[in-house]
Amino acid sequence: MKRKEFFSSLFAFVPLVLGFLGISKISVDFLNPETGNAKIRKIFAISLEDINIGESRNMTDLKGKEFLLIRTGEKKVKALSTTCTHLGCTVYWQQDKNRFYCPCHQGVFNPDGEVVSGPPPKKLNSYDTEIIGNNVYIYLKDKEA
Repeated sequence: MKRKEFFSSLFAFVPLVLGFLGISKISVDFLNPETGNAKIRKIFAISLEDINIGESRNMTDLKGKEFLLIRTGEKKVKALSTTCTHLGCTVYWQQDKNRFYCPCHQGVFNPDGEVVSGPPPKKLNSYDTEIIGNNVYIYLKDKEA
């Protein structure tokens, strides 16, 4: 085999092998998705004195994760994601209608984040909260890199 033929064969063969390896990796990732590799952070969210029963507050943590706190009782606070499960638009709490609304495609969620109408396929993500003294803490899950 001459040098020119060798390099021609090599340049034809290498992209095929790399393409096959890439498709194999994508297939394996699709069939075996990562699960359970989440790191949980506990962060201070708000003082109960700063939010009245029935009120909500949009909040963003230092890593840029947005969530909404809703005070539902004397010592009860819910935390829900503000990201619509349809296409990732931002949902808004409509206090007068007691619902979450996504303006992109008219998705409507009840106060628990469950789908009422529209195209969203599943409910809003929720986060665990804890009240210690008069302070509200939220537990956020981060995917580990």
